[in-house]
Amino acid sequence: MIRAFFVHPDYARRGIGRRIMELSEAGATVAGFRNIEIVATPPGVPLYATFSYVSVERFEIALTNGATMHVERMRKAA
Repeated sequence: MIRAFFVHPDYARRGIGRRIMELSEAGATVAGFRNIEIVATPPGVPLYATFSYVSVERFEIALTNGATMHVERMRKAA
Protein backbone atom coordinates (compact mmCIF):
# COMPACT_ATOMS: atom_id res chain seq x y z
CA MET A 1 0.00 0.00 0.00
CA ILE A 2 1.21 3.48 -0.84
CA ARG A 3 0.19 5.89 1.88
CA ALA A 4 1.05 9.11 0.02
CA PHE A 5 3.44 10.64 -2.44
CA PHE A 6 4.30 14.21 -3.26
CA VAL A 7 6.62 15.83 -5.76
CA HIS A 8 8.63 18.79 -4.49
CA PRO A 9 7.48 22.00 -6.23
CA ASP A 10 10.99 22.54 -7.65
CA TYR A 11 10.52 19.32 -9.64
CA ALA A 12 6.86 19.67 -10.61
CA ARG A 13 5.75 19.29 -14.24
CA ARG A 14 8.69 17.03 -15.15
CA GLY A 15 6.84 13.72 -15.37
CA ILE A 16 7.85 12.47 -11.93
CA GLY A 17 4.29 12.15 -10.61
CA ARG A 18 3.21 10.46 -13.83
CA ARG A 19 6.03 7.91 -13.54
CA ILE A 20 5.22 7.19 -9.91
CA MET A 21 1.60 6.57 -10.94
CA GLU A 22 2.62 4.27 -13.80
CA LEU A 23 4.83 2.18 -11.51
CA SER A 24 2.23 2.13 -8.72
CA GLU A 25 -0.55 0.97 -11.02
CA ALA A 26 1.69 -1.68 -12.58
CA GLY A 27 2.53 -2.98 -9.10
CA ALA A 28 -1.14 -3.05 -8.12
CA THR A 29 -2.00 -5.02 -11.25
CA VAL A 30 0.77 -7.56 -10.62
CA ALA A 31 -0.43 -7.91 -7.01
CA GLY A 32 -3.91 -8.78 -8.28
CA PHE A 33 -5.83 -5.65 -7.34
CA ARG A 34 -8.91 -5.10 -9.49
CA ASN A 35 -9.76 -1.60 -8.25
CA ILE A 36 -7.66 1.32 -7.08
CA GLU A 37 -8.91 4.05 -4.79
CA ILE A 38 -7.01 7.17 -3.84
CA VAL A 39 -7.62 10.29 -1.79
CA ALA A 40 -6.37 13.26 -3.75
CA THR A 41 -5.53 16.78 -2.69
CA PRO A 42 -6.76 19.46 -5.13
CA PRO A 43 -3.41 19.81 -6.95
CA GLY A 44 -3.34 16.05 -7.67
CA VAL A 45 -6.87 15.73 -9.08
CA PRO A 46 -5.93 16.72 -12.67
CA LEU A 47 -3.06 14.18 -12.75
CA TYR A 48 -5.28 11.36 -11.50
CA ALA A 49 -8.02 12.33 -13.95
CA THR A 50 -5.54 11.79 -16.82
CA PHE A 51 -5.18 8.23 -15.50
CA SER A 52 -8.97 7.76 -15.73
CA TYR A 53 -9.70 8.12 -12.01
CA VAL A 54 -13.16 9.53 -11.31
CA SER A 55 -14.23 11.48 -8.27
CA VAL A 56 -16.66 9.57 -6.06
CA GLU A 57 -16.68 11.79 -2.96
CA ARG A 58 -15.43 15.17 -1.77
CA PHE A 59 -14.75 15.76 1.92
CA GLU A 60 -12.47 17.47 4.41
CA ILE A 61 -9.80 15.95 6.62
CA ALA A 62 -9.17 17.51 10.02
CA LEU A 63 -5.51 18.40 10.58
CA THR A 64 -3.77 18.41 13.95
CA ASN A 65 -3.49 22.21 13.96
CA GLY A 66 -7.27 22.58 13.78
CA ALA A 67 -7.36 23.41 10.07
CA THR A 68 -9.02 21.23 7.46
CA MET A 69 -7.84 20.01 4.07
CA HIS A 70 -10.19 19.51 1.12
CA VAL A 71 -9.71 16.15 -0.62
CA GLU A 72 -11.44 13.93 -3.18
CA ARG A 73 -11.81 10.17 -3.09
CA MET A 74 -11.12 8.93 -6.63
CA ARG A 75 -11.47 5.43 -8.05
CA LYS A 76 -10.81 3.34 -11.15
CA ALA A 77 -10.69 -0.27 -12.24
CA ALA A 78 -7.14 -1.61 -12.39
